[in-house]
Amino acid sequence: MSKQVFLWSVMALTGCGQGGAGGSDSASQAEVKGGDGSEGMAMEAGASIRVTARQVALAGATFAVAREGPLERTVRAVAMAVPNERGLGVINARVMGWVEKLHVNETGRLVREGEPLLELYSPDLVTAQEELLLARSLAGEAGAESLVVAARRRLKLWEISDDQIAELERTGEVRRTLTLRSAYTGHVLEKHVIEGQMLRPGDELFEIADLSTLWIEPAIFEQDIPWVRVGAPAEITFDALPGHALEGRVTFIYPTLDALTRTLKVRLELRNRDFLLKPNMYGTVHIRSTGPRGVLVPLTAVLPTGERDLAFVIRGGEVTPSEVVVANRGDGEILVTRGVAAGDTVVASATFLFDSESNLAAAMKGIMLNMGMGLDMGGMQMGDMPTGEAQVPSSADTAGVMPDGSGDEKGDAKAEGGQRR
Repeated sequence: MSKQVFLWSVMALTGCGQGGAGGSDSASQAEVKGGDGSEGMAMEAGASIRVTARQVALAGATFAVAREGPLERTVRAVAMAVPNERGLGVINARVMGWVEKLHVNETGRLVREGEPLLELYSPDLVTAQEELLLARSLAGEAGAESLVVAARRRLKLWEISDDQIAELERTGEVRRTLTLRSAYTGHVLEKHVIEGQMLRPGDELFEIADLSTLWIEPAIFEQDIPWVRVGAPAEITFDALPGHALEGRVTFIYPTLDALTRTLKVRLELRNRDFLLKPNMYGTVHIRSTGPRGVLVPLTAVLPTGERDLAFVIRGGEVTPSEVVVANRGDGEILVTRGVAAGDTVVASATFLFDSESNLAAAMKGIMLNMGMGLDMGGMQMGDMPTGEAQVPSSADTAGVMPDGSGDEKGDAKAEGGQRR
């Protein structure tokens, strides 16, 4: 068997050079050029191939033009709604006494600033009221005014409101109990007091939070941290509020990572209109970020092979595999720093097919080098294939192809018949 017959046999067995009518629509025909006739199997990664419009349509390949611009990416993270720490407040007991009546007797209740919380009986408060009235009775004497001011200040330091002090001075009657009022507006998150309870200075009575503004704290994975910046816009959705997409911005990035989850918390602030959002509610945050500028290609245009990344560039009418360096990945594009220039046309889909055809072309080049044929096929055309080898169906054979695929069976039968002859 001659070298040419052996070569065509290998091409027929590997599927290289199968095509349509007249050989003009050859399916993934590998065209190899040049060479030095070196011995051995020379597997060259990067052989160029020629494809026709029909082959592109059959492969479902699409193309895109590399462009220069900023890389955009959306960071997705799970978040939890927590109370705004700037709106938290605690009501403590500042004097020893007993709770005679509890006005706010349930957790979760909304209270306003100045609203009564409880009625407190305290011997110390009774004594302070008597001292104030005594100091007022000494009006006109030396030092009497300073005693009045000191008595008033003591009651204020014990969180007795100005209106109660004024009422005491107006009536001149000592009250057995005085009212402790709220210094904050918000919801009662925790309540640690009941009626009849004895209080000591420092005892925590209520924890109140202003829920009109909530913090949203998504957990960002380490690889996404460089994409998150203060001021970045974000969209927040909650499973409990379908159809509600809330807008916010990153206001703070925490300085440390969580040692267990290896995530970094960031903070967004949201206005909580009508108190629809609840603390500890889970949501999903999409933070939109813009990265560095550079040459951008579609995600599907880069084929990772394990050891390197390839892009298939259209140059001189050929599809040429080009090794690229991936700098970063965005939502639908990849930033490359080498291998593709802005304005290059690249294969955007079916890259696996082009990679296999390119490797096959390189393998055929090695076979010819091993046979001592060099890289020049000597002008041999598909029509010069020796008789008895696998023939490609002609246009006449495929003229009767039906939409239901029956014509394909006829064409296959003819090809098999040619091989048997």
